[in-house]
Order: sequence, then structure tokens, then C-alpha cells
Amino acid sequence: MSQKHELSSAEEEYLEAIYTKQEGKASVATTRDLAGCLGVRDASVTEMLKKLSEKGLVDYTPYRGATLTEAGCAIATKVKRKHRLLERFLVDICGIDTHESHKQACEIEHVISDKAIDNLSAQLGHPSTCPGGSAIPESDSEGETEVSKLSDVGKGAYTIRFLTSREPETISRLCSLGLIPGLTVRVLRTIAKGPLIIETKDTQIALGRDVAESLIVSPEGTEAEGRRKRRRRGAPSTATPG
Repeated sequence: MSQKHELSSAEEEYLEAIYTKQEGKASVATTRDLAGCLGVRDASVTEMLKKLSEKGLVDYTPYRGATLTEAGCAIATKVKRKHRLLERFLVDICGIDTHESHKQACEIEHVISDKAIDNLSAQLGHPSTCPGGSAIPESDSEGETEVSKLSDVGKGAYTIRFLTSREPETISRLCSLGLIPGLTVRVLRTIAKGPLIIETKDTQIALGRDVAESLIVSPEGTEAEGRRKRRRRGAPSTATPG
């Protein structure tokens, strides 16, 4: 059962910043990374990461950094969706320049409701990218943000969303196997307390469950199906980056 988290704007900003780092294929968001991104002191970052760790939203290792947990990833994805849709609205409809739109979106994203942002997405024609060209995550109602550890799923095709391990050796191994965010893998077989047999492109890999736990995935095909439904409704499936 998922736990309900009431978060401050500052806490959401930290989760969003870690999301951005992991989206860029960084294995860990370091204290220095986050301090530079958010314009705060290293000590403030350390204090916040400890707080978010206690809430089960990040995995934090002192002197190393943090990664999102499943719960943290779900919240960060929702905040990032709001931010990028707001940027799209501010640039395309309001004529705000991209730098200013980012600043304003940062303020509005924490107070706008989920229903309002879904309605805004519909009014904009469900754009797929923000003005800078980054992908806009879809809403839970569109089925795109369902995430799980690869070790917990059954047979089927999945898209890798994040790498969450705090161990450099594990991250290095996953990258050497080509198991990085954005890749689609197919789970062919699961063995109780044993490895998963997965297929990527034309290669089969036996992946230990301890390693599979580090891969956060979403079911493949949900995003494409959502876009097909929107096309049937006559809405455009993509938007040109501003």
C-alpha cells in the first residue's frame, strides 16, 4: 500500500532536482550537484536529504549523494510533469521567454492541482515535450507513471526509467550491459529467489535480483497507447520545442 506524503515546496524541489540528475543518466545526485542546482549550502542539502530519507523518498549515503526511491520517483515525476506543462503554457500561450517561464513554473508547480494540470494538458493538445525539448511525463490517469522495481515484475516488456543503486560497481555493470534509462527490455522468465532472464535487442541476460532491484521500470506500451487514443480524439501527439 502506498504511503501518502505531504511535502513542502522545498522538499518537492529537491526531489525534482534529483529526478533531473537521474534523468540525465547520473547514477547519484551528489550533495554538490544539488547545492549548485538549487543555490543552497552543502549543509542545507545534507539536512534535507536526511529528512527525505526518513520519509522513504530517497536513498541517501553521506559523502556520496542520493537516488530516488519508488515513492520519491512517483512524486518527482508528477512535479516535473507540472513544471514542463506550465513552461509549455507560459511560452506558447502567454509569450513568456524560456528563462522567465522556468522561474515562474518553479513557483506555480507546487500549488496547481493535479486536475488543473490535466485540464491544461488537454487544452494544449497533450504536448509531449517542454519548450527545451525534454519529455513531459504523462499523468497517472494516462497510465505512464506506474513504476516498479524490475525484480518485482512479471513477464512482459518494460522501459527502464531510473538506475537507483548506490553501489558504483552495480551502476557500472548495468551501464556495461546497456541497461540505461530509456531502454526497453523484455522479461522472459522469472525464477523464485533466482535471476530474471531478460532480453534486450537480440541479447538474453541472466540478471540477479539484487541487481534487478536497482532498475526502476514502467510497462512498455502505455505511453504509445495513450498517444494513439489522443490521435483518435483528433489531438496532436507532439509539440515543437520552443
